[in-house]
Amino acid sequence: MRVIVAGWIRFASAEIAGKAIRAGADLIVESRTETGCVAYNWSVDPLDDGKAHVFEEWESEQDLLRHLRHRSYTQMRDQLAQHELSDFDIKLYSVAGIEPVYDEEGQARTTIFGVSL
Repeated sequence: MRVIVAGWIRFASAEIAGKAIRAGADLIVESRTETGCVAYNWSVDPLDDGKAHVFEEWESEQDLLRHLRHRSYTQMRDQLAQHELSDFDIKLYSVAGIEPVYDEEGQARTTIFGVSL
């Protein structure tokens, strides 16, 4: 089953958040090459000073568990700890199904996983 990792990390300022992400760029690139990594992105929130968003998508629980023991993950944790990290909230989400947002005509879907308004 696919797994999503999503949340945010709070730094003292947007400048520090950007610096922390740039300092970990090689580790982000390395994580993107790991088996089962579908998406791996860190970004500074343009409207909330000091907040960085984390988004990851993994093919399976096993792939994510391997990542959590991989050098790229452990070194990123160590790297982030050097940048005035003040708070975070990152969660795991299991994905039971996947559908495109848009239908065959490019319109927003009117039914999602069999549910409609």
